[in-house]
Amino acid sequence: MHKFSTFQNVLDEAVFKLPRGHKKLKSNKERIVGKVYDVIFTQKGKDIFVFVDGQETGPYKDLKDAQSNVKDLVKLFKQMKAEGIDPMEGLVT
Repeated sequence: MHKFSTFQNVLDEAVFKLPRGHKKLKSNKERIVGKVYDVIFTQKGKDIFVFVDGQETGPYKDLKDAQSNVKDLVKLFKQMKAEGIDPMEGLVT
């Protein structure tokens, strides 16, 4: 018998594959005004990166700095949603 969390992890990994050289440190989901965003913290060399729905942000000097930045992003996303702007459009380069 398999646990639901095992299936969920497999499906999450199938949706987004980390770029070469990145090691997954932590992942979570952030709910922002009715939409759930996947947030994955990775390490490549000494740098920390954050992927929000597959879009890369970073590099950061440490995990604490990256987590702080994600909290700021959540606040920004909420403001953008309130103004009728899609937050993910701002991350696409």
